[in-house]
Formats: sequence, structure tokens, C-alpha cells
Amino acid sequence: MRIKRHFLSAIALLLVLPSAVGQLAFSEPEWYLPTSDGCRLFVQEFGHGNETIIVLHGGWGAEHSYLLDAFKGLDRQYHLVFYDQRGSLRSPCPAAQISINKHVEDLELLRTTLGLDRVNIVAHSMGTFLAMDYLQHHPKQVKGIVLLGAIPPRTPGTDAERALWQQQDEEGKSFIDRPEVSAELRRNGLDNEKSSLSPKEETNNWRIGFSGVNLYHVERWRQMKGGRIFYSDDAGEAAAKTMPQEYDFTPALAGHKCPVWFIVGDHDYVDIGAKILKLVSSTVPNMRLAIVKDAGHFSWIDAPKQFRDTLLKSLGDVTQCR
Repeated sequence: MRIKRHFLSAIALLLVLPSAVGQLAFSEPEWYLPTSDGCRLFVQEFGHGNETIIVLHGGWGAEHSYLLDAFKGLDRQYHLVFYDQRGSLRSPCPAAQISINKHVEDLELLRTTLGLDRVNIVAHSMGTFLAMDYLQHHPKQVKGIVLLGAIPPRTPGTDAERALWQQQDEEGKSFIDRPEVSAELRRNGLDNEKSSLSPKEETNNWRIGFSGVNLYHVERWRQMKGGRIFYSDDAGEAAAKTMPQEYDFTPALAGHKCPVWFIVGDHDYVDIGAKILKLVSSTVPNMRLAIVKDAGHFSWIDAPKQFRDTLLKSLGDVTQCR
């Protein structure tokens, strides 16, 4: 389906470098979790709260550290567990051993290794697909779910739905190609032929383009610290090719006894104005849809206060569920 290919190709740009790790307080040194097929997952823990939250990064093929700023300060209330998915930056694994099913198995292995009966999950971007797929396979092991910049929970079924998905695809393309991105390149003298740019300028040129996809406020591109070596094409392609052509996680979401939160920017290129998610919410009564104003796919950069307030509210809601 063309809309899915467009989303995947854009989401695969999640290549960002770490924010300052010192903004979160380590609770444990980083450690490696071996899998039964010989791969190793890099795990990093912060905080000592009573509630543990496993955070799933986007990608496929990206890594966790771009999310650290979004959780700055939450280590005072929660025990946060981040990890790089198999094949991503710090989790070496051959591409032949990477698939969606393997990602689900890895998350289950991490849950059992941490000694958790039920797990709270916060996920971003393509990590939300993993979270929903995990819920579908392990419903009794999931407690709270908060999905940031979420992938639509199902593929379209009716002609009307396909028309809406197509409309959203076109609106997402228009957002990515908006004139503000070209203007920001010109403002910084980076609109010349790439062959004439220095290595530093070429990197900044890329970063502005990347911010044009993921931020409403493209002028905040300097907060998208980055270098493309923090992304694995092989890992991303291996996982993407195992995604089903059609999927529907709404029964699993609706059957979950706890609230399920979706926090999305009103200019998230995946679903401009959250029109698809508003449609989905009509079939998922426990779904809580929070739309962050003037924000894109990385809403914690575009609207940090509203995002933080909403994230804290959602975590308080889902972790209280019994």
C-alpha cells in the first residue's frame, strides 16, 4: 500500500544522536541482554520509581537516545528502561535474524528478565507498532500503554477509509515539502548544491530537512542533534519487509482493560490533524486521544510544556489502572 511505503520511508529517517545523558539519573550501568539466537540488546535504566516503564524507540533501525529529552525529569517518579532494538546501534544482530516477531520476542524477554508481571509501555513512531503488536500477542502482560506520534492502529478497510488514508498521505507530503523548510535552508546559507557544502554544512542541510519532516517549528532544527551513522539501513529494511500488508490492532486495544493514550502533534506528518486516529477512537472506547497544538512528530521539541503535561497526565492515568 503506497501510504504505508511513504510512512515507512519517512519514518526510517529517525537517525538522531543522543541528547545529554546526564539529564537523566542512571539507576544501573548499561547492560546487555543476550537473546536465544545469539544477538545482544543494549539496555539502559534510569530512576527508581515504583512503576517501571519500558520505552520503545522508533525506526525501524533507529536507536533509543533521541528520546531521552522527552523523558527528562521523569526518572524522579518512574523507573525508565530504554533499549536499542535488535540490529540497531548498540544491539548487534544479523539482518537475517531481524523481524517483527523477533522484536516482540525481545520485548517479552526484557519483561521477564526485569521480573515484571505486567509492563507499562511508552512508544514512539514505529515503536508504537511494536507496542500494539506486543499487546496483541501478550495482552495479560501489558498494563499501561502510551503511544507518541503513533502509526495508525489498522490499515484501511472500506473505500471511505482508503480515501481518508490517501488524503492524509497527500497532506503529509505537503507538510514535508512546505516552503518554511526551503526558507530555513536559505536563512542559514545551506540552499546551495550539496557538492559545494562543507561536511559540517552538509550535515546541517540534512538536519534541516529531517526537522522539516518531524517538526512543526523547523527553525528548532538545532535541537535535532544528529548524524546518520546512528541509523541501520539493514536493520530497518529487515524489520520493514516482515510487516504485514494489512493489520488491525483495534480489537486488542479495545479489549485492554486500562486506558490507552495516543499523544500526537496536530502537524504530525503521519496523520495531519489526527483525522485517522479520530476515526479509530470511535471504535476503541478506552482510547484517550491528546492532540498537541503546533507540534509535529517530535512534539516534545515543538511544544515541550504541553507535551510534558500531557505525558505526565497519561502516565498517571495508565499506571493507576489495576
